[in-house]
Amino acid sequence: RGQDALLADGHLGRGALGEPGAYTASPLAPRYLEGEIPVGTEPGAAVTDVRVTAEDGSFVRLRDRLGRGALLVVLIAPGTGVWDRKHWMSAGVMPRLAAAVTALPHRAELLVAEEYPGAPAHSVLLVRPDGHLVTALSGVRPADLYAAAEATLGGAERPADAVKEEAQAGSGAR
Repeated sequence: RGQDALLADGHLGRGALGEPGAYTASPLAPRYLEGEIPVGTEPGAAVTDVRVTAEDGSFVRLRDRLGRGALLVVLIAPGTGVWDRKHWMSAGVMPRLAAAVTALPHRAELLVAEEYPGAPAHSVLLVRPDGHLVTALSGVRPADLYAAAEATLGGAERPADAVKEEAQAGSGAR
């Protein structure tokens, strides 16, 4: 193939030049997280566009929530699409996750997806505003979620222990 075809493909988002970059070795990637799990997307790579339930209860594509300056926290919860949001927002892990998201050092939006490639039920994904995966966690882990968000932003603003206490206080768990 000629150079013109490669460049045209790149502009159209196809082929080797059209693929989004992956930031697997970024200094803004979190170091070791106890609860990190592998999913179908490597940390630092662009996330797969899946259907999610937004905070207002509407069903949207994950990519539609990008570029708004907020981190995206995505809970993988099979079966949530058949129930009205009001029924599951106060059930299971949601109150604890909502408290953890509120305690993050940067504005974040909590989304729920029925599935994500390679992600088990109740895993939590943290996505940068540009659509790259920061990490995937096994369940609600406020300290790991905070540490990952903090690393993504370039450093500490509040001690992780204080955030963990806030998240636990918000959920009523001790």
